[in-house]
Amino acid sequence: MTTIRPLSHIEKTKPYVPGGKLHGAEGEVIMLASNENPFGPSPKAIEAMKGVAELVHVYPDPEYGALRKAIAEAQGIEDVSRVLVSAGSDEIIHLLTQAYAGPGDEVLFTEHAFSMYNVSALGHGATPVTVPETDFTAGANALLGGVTERTKILFLANPNNPTGTMMAVESLKHLQDSLPPHVILAVDGAYAEYVGESYEAELRDLVDRRPNTVMVRTFSKIYGLAALRIGWGYFPA
Repeated sequence: MTTIRPLSHIEKTKPYVPGGKLHGAEGEVIMLASNENPFGPSPKAIEAMKGVAELVHVYPDPEYGALRKAIAEAQGIEDVSRVLVSAGSDEIIHLLTQAYAGPGDEVLFTEHAFSMYNVSALGHGATPVTVPETDFTAGANALLGGVTERTKILFLANPNNPTGTMMAVESLKHLQDSLPPHVILAVDGAYAEYVGESYEAELRDLVDRRPNTVMVRTFSKIYGLAALRIGWGYFPA
């Protein structure tokens, strides 16, 4: 009797276990492992959500035109078509891996990187490759040393989750300039706002410098909208 089984790389993938609530804990619990914003969302965001509560039976705009336009205006992005809205930044990570990496390909990141890079690589049949960090910090030369002909995507959270360290912008440019053209550099700026507006602008400029670079962002952290699952990305022209 033939048994229906999933693809071999799916069978080998261990289930992802997200940060859960503590059993038996009473009162409000701040889950530090999940990096939830303890201050919650803006009162204006709460009012905006209340204002559309009666419209949840209607499918949203499939192109998220209003949100993409608002993001572009807030970020100083002239071409709205280069902004992609997603169900959390995780979805962009998965979409990039699904589109560009598969069996026989490699996805590169550092040893203490965001766990979703590894999950996404395994889930799409690619081989995750990790390189060591120095003092919990990613190094451009270490990452470049891990690149092979099979490398398709290099994921770099900057600042990094969970270590909180970051690579200097000049080192980012060195990494970007030194990568072969077959490798996508996906810079995960989930915590970019905590560095400052000038750094956000530098990340946008990084995407504009070369056609192999993508910036990934989220509304979950500084905006305190984790439950809404809103991510976005800035892509080359």
